[in-house]
Amino acid sequence: MAMSCIRLGVEEEVLAEIKPSESEREKARNTAEKAMSLVKSVLQDLGIRDAHVTIEGSYAKDTWIRGNLDLDLFILLHPRNCLELIESGIVDEIASRLSAAGFTIEMRYAQHPYLRVLVDGIWVEIVPGCAIPDPDSPLTAVDRTPFHRRYVVSKTTPEMRDEIRLLKSFMKRIGVYGAEIAVQGFSGYLVELLVINYGCFRSVLEAAQSWKPPVVIDVEGHHRDQRALVKKFKDAAMIVVDPVDPDRNVAAAVSRQSLARFIVASMLYLREPRRDFFHIPGRKEVHAPAPGSVLAVYGPRAGNTVVALLESPRRLSPDNIWGIARRTLRAARRLLERWGFSVIDATAYASEDGQRFIVLVELESRTLPPLQLHLGPPAWSTGNAQRFVEKYRSDETAVGPWITEDGRLAVARRRRYTDALELLRSRVDEWLPGSAKGFRVQVSTLPGVVDRLQGDELAWLLETGYKAPGWMKPRR
Repeated sequence: MAMSCIRLGVEEEVLAEIKPSESEREKARNTAEKAMSLVKSVLQDLGIRDAHVTIEGSYAKDTWIRGNLDLDLFILLHPRNCLELIESGIVDEIASRLSAAGFTIEMRYAQHPYLRVLVDGIWVEIVPGCAIPDPDSPLTAVDRTPFHRRYVVSKTTPEMRDEIRLLKSFMKRIGVYGAEIAVQGFSGYLVELLVINYGCFRSVLEAAQSWKPPVVIDVEGHHRDQRALVKKFKDAAMIVVDPVDPDRNVAAAVSRQSLARFIVASMLYLREPRRDFFHIPGRKEVHAPAPGSVLAVYGPRAGNTVVALLESPRRLSPDNIWGIARRTLRAARRLLERWGFSVIDATAYASEDGQRFIVLVELESRTLPPLQLHLGPPAWSTGNAQRFVEKYRSDETAVGPWITEDGRLAVARRRRYTDALELLRSRVDEWLPGSAKGFRVQVSTLPGVVDRLQGDELAWLLETGYKAPGWMKPRR
């Protein structure tokens, strides 16, 4: 290995704690075999004999972290009738039979339904897909997955797979691991490609010090012209060409914020390697704080922190409610800024039960002065100056007009809204997206809503109040 790929003592210590134990591996193997046998038996009962049942995901690639195992079982159906079987409810049929056999199940929805079943204490995701011959012609969103698994297995050694574990643990701790809308970060496959490209955990962190968006990585060198890639994926913060499908960007989900967070965390870790840069399974979790503790962290900022609590009449999928939350956040921030309020920070949080989310906007001040300076044209722009004077000299709600030192006309106009709460409450239709129709909406300052929040919501508020995450703070 290159010098930069030599592991430090802290990395060896972390690896010993995140690498699956032999007993955990054995349990995973037994559960995978049992789940495959169950599904094959159900498929046979349904008369489906040409499906290929396979285990995918980080377990199949041996890149999973101790205590973070989800088994992904794929049912790869023949392309000739794959979509027909999926649309006709094959997942419902399997769910019904496994439920009747006494297994705990959960239905989930992405591009099409899939199933989670609890087998011997381990959640197994049962995902239907199509057994396509070529990864650049998928029929469903999951059809490339077996090609990804084969590629990663063929390109990694056992030592590299441990490096992947370190990078996953690092990304989980700093909050950028996962391509879902809640995180907008690095998928497991993307983490694997980064280690394949750079060789090891530390080399990825070192490379990140020269990254700036759009970051372009082409592991297999499929494209000669990077400018064409930037043009093709013009809004991407990061472009990582999929080795098995060169027209796909594996890093499409990575936001500029997640990219920046990874770059900064990498910089700090390289300067001062510490255990608290890693997610360690079994690490003692922090209990949910009391509302009073949250308010104490915000201090006088609490009164200038506007919070909208939105509750759905029905349970939504994580991606769905997070998508609504982010759209709401952007619209509320734009409205506040348009009316003259200065935003310090704005963020959102969606509950795990999919029934409510929080939009938080911290302002320099919740209230504004009653008057706002409005500059007009210079006096020597006679036509415009005349119109400006005529408009405001008889306006009893304004002060002025007058002429400034540099010869411009000016007036002080009364603000229509001087309170951010009044603005948001009176113009709900302007910042609430159509997808949130029917939601119950409560807008308040932080002290007015904190007693209605609970558990993870309060923990999130506390972290948001501190601003700097724990890994960014100096060692004490």
